[in-house]
Amino acid sequence: MNRLPNLMSKIQGVDVAQLPQDQGAQAELLRLTREVTTILEGPVNRATDLVFKPYTTVAARIAVDLDLFNHICAASGDVTSKQLANLTRGDELLISRILRLLAATGFVDNTGEDEWKSNETTQAMAMPAIEAGHRFVFDVLVSSAMKAPKYLSETKYQVPTEPTDTFVQYAFQTRLPFFQYLQSMPSLMHDFNLFMGNTMGNRQYWHDWYDVRKLLLTGFDRSHNSVLLVDVGSGKGHDMLAFHQAFADSATEVSFRLVLQDLPPVLESVSEHELPAGFEKMPHDFFTEQPVKAARGYFLHHILHDWSDQYCIKILRCLRKAMLPGYSKLLIHELILPNSGAEEIQARFDLVMMTLSGGMERSRTQWVRLLEEAGFCNITLYEHLDHDGIIEAEVPNH
Repeated sequence: MNRLPNLMSKIQGVDVAQLPQDQGAQAELLRLTREVTTILEGPVNRATDLVFKPYTTVAARIAVDLDLFNHICAASGDVTSKQLANLTRGDELLISRILRLLAATGFVDNTGEDEWKSNETTQAMAMPAIEAGHRFVFDVLVSSAMKAPKYLSETKYQVPTEPTDTFVQYAFQTRLPFFQYLQSMPSLMHDFNLFMGNTMGNRQYWHDWYDVRKLLLTGFDRSHNSVLLVDVGSGKGHDMLAFHQAFADSATEVSFRLVLQDLPPVLESVSEHELPAGFEKMPHDFFTEQPVKAARGYFLHHILHDWSDQYCIKILRCLRKAMLPGYSKLLIHELILPNSGAEEIQARFDLVMMTLSGGMERSRTQWVRLLEEAGFCNITLYEHLDHDGIIEAEVPNH
């Protein structure tokens, strides 16, 4: 309690008018209020609360299946548990008990006895992408992570590093890598794609804050290669399409090409008509020799966090051999965890990667160590609040 007066003073000193425009101030205010909550709850209460916290996730998952969030949002005002039972054919008492917990945690408003009303969070929970996330994460990741204590006990608490031997394989008794296993469940694969493809929110693209003109376009030399960027593991090319839209004038002026690389089944889903002039689809396995030599940049977005260090080094060494010293840049678009004091959501993502593929989110030190081991130099970290940053690296002259 001794820290409370100082914390309250800092909170009262926040310029509320500046909050909407200042993400850094928002993050700091969140940190301060969480610290106040920690003090007020007390250590024993916090420790005990954690024991039962998973039930909130369970309640949300049941509510998604019953479509409760959509029904509550569709109501013109308050809606009763009885009305929801008629709409969903769920048990009225069950609905009241599920919504009681969700109201206590702010996901819906409890306006009277067995009466409910939507708030902004309810509306977010009713979004198709968020609902898909709850189904996918609970049914695959959480169900797998529940087996983690037993798995780690049997492996003498060694970090899983093989993509065919993680919590997922242990829980579901399969030897398939995560994505191959997911493909065997079309509904969950659909949920995964919907969730991952629609939850960027208001976050900026990397090229909105990374100085592309100074660090990439300046110094671009077509005599080395007309390719400005190779998107390694591009998926459907969302990053490069957004990049091209932002720098269309430069593309015309400088006349550069953008290359999308991924496995054939992925690229086959991208129609040539969807791509502007200057794009090229190139089937490629990033564990094999990189076919595009001396490009200005090689871009990887959420690729390396899928893999443990031993596999990342194989991917990186294939790229290093294709890069031109003093010219080519490696651009890794990933989370950059602080060496201490990570945000809770960042630390959660790290355990998610451990669960699904034996991969990991990496700290500043871990990124530098990994790239140095793979033979890179001139490593620069561009951090962007608590979101994905850019790790830039080059290859030495020798």
